[in-house]
Amino acid sequence: MLLTVSLILILLTVLLTFWQPHGLSSAVMTCVSAGLIILLAGFSHHAGWQLVAHIGWGVMGLIGIAGLVVLLLILNAPRLVVRKRERLTIGLLAGIWVWLILGIGWGYGLASGDFGESWWPWLTFIPAFSVYLGILFAASLVGYVRANIWRAHRADTILVLGAGLRHGNQIGRVLASRLDTALALARRQKSPVTIVVSGGQGPDETTTEAAAMTAYLVDHEWPSERILQETKATSTFTNLLNSQRLWAKLPQQGGRVVIVTNNYHLFRAEHLASQLGIRFGGYPAPTPGSYLPAAWAREFLAIIMLHPRLHRGVLIGMIAGNILWFLI
Repeated sequence: MLLTVSLILILLTVLLTFWQPHGLSSAVMTCVSAGLIILLAGFSHHAGWQLVAHIGWGVMGLIGIAGLVVLLLILNAPRLVVRKRERLTIGLLAGIWVWLILGIGWGYGLASGDFGESWWPWLTFIPAFSVYLGILFAASLVGYVRANIWRAHRADTILVLGAGLRHGNQIGRVLASRLDTALALARRQKSPVTIVVSGGQGPDETTTEAAAMTAYLVDHEWPSERILQETKATSTFTNLLNSQRLWAKLPQQGGRVVIVTNNYHLFRAEHLASQLGIRFGGYPAPTPGSYLPAAWAREFLAIIMLHPRLHRGVLIGMIAGNILWFLI
C-alpha cells in the first residue's frame, strides 16, 4: 500500500515537472509529495521505510533551519535583505513579529494540555498559514536546486541579467560573476554567440547597467559587434520582456537562448520566463558565500510577491475555515 501510494505521488510529481519544468507549482508538488511519503513512511514498521522517514525528517529539519535564518535576517537586518530603493515598512515588520509571537504562543498552548479550554484554537489559522509558507519556502529551495542542476550547455544567444552598480558606474562582484560566467559559456561554443546585456539606470546610478556590462565585456576581449544592449529594464520581468524583443530580430530568432544570472536568482528568472512563454535554457553564475544568505532572503520575498493575490486568498480561506469550524 505504502509503495503504491509513493509511486503514484512520484509519478504525479514527474509528470507535473515535465509539463512545467520551470514553474513553482511543480516544485510545490515535489515538496508535498515528499512530505506525504515521509509522513506515511514514519508509520511503517519496515526498516527501509523507517530509514526513508529518518532521512526525510533530517532534510526537513535542515530546511526549517534555513527558513529560520531567512526569517531572522528579514526581521533583524532588513537593510541587508532589500535593495536600496525598496524598504520593509514598520507595519509589515511589526506584523511579522506579532505573527511569530502568536504562533509560538499557539504551540505553547497546544503543549500545555489546556488547549481546548483556551482561546488559542481560534488562532489555528496562524500555524496553518505558517505551514503553507513553509511549503513555499521548501519549494523555492527545490526550484533553486533544480535550476542549478539542469543547466544549459549550448547557446546561440546569451542573456545576462543586470544587477545594481557600485558607486554609480562600477561592476560589483555579483554582476561580474554573471558576466564572467557568460563569457566562459560563450567561448565554449563552436559557433558565434551574441550576448544580450540587460539593465536600465537606477536612481543612484550614473549610467545604465547595460552600458557598464558592455564596457566590462569589451575590456575582457569580447567583440562589441556581438553585444546587444537592453537599457530600459528595471526588474527581472522587464529584463526578460524587453530582451526578447532584441533577440527576436536575430537570425532564427536568436536560436538557442540561455539566461545567465546568479544561482540564487535563476529559478525565479526561469519561472518568469516560462510565464511569458519564452523558450530558453538557464545557466547559473556562482555567488560569494558571504552574500548568499541575504540574497536568498530577498529572493524568497520576491518569489512570494509573484502571486500575492493567491496568498491573500489562502489566508482569508484559512481564517474563514477556522471560524466556521467553531461556529458549526
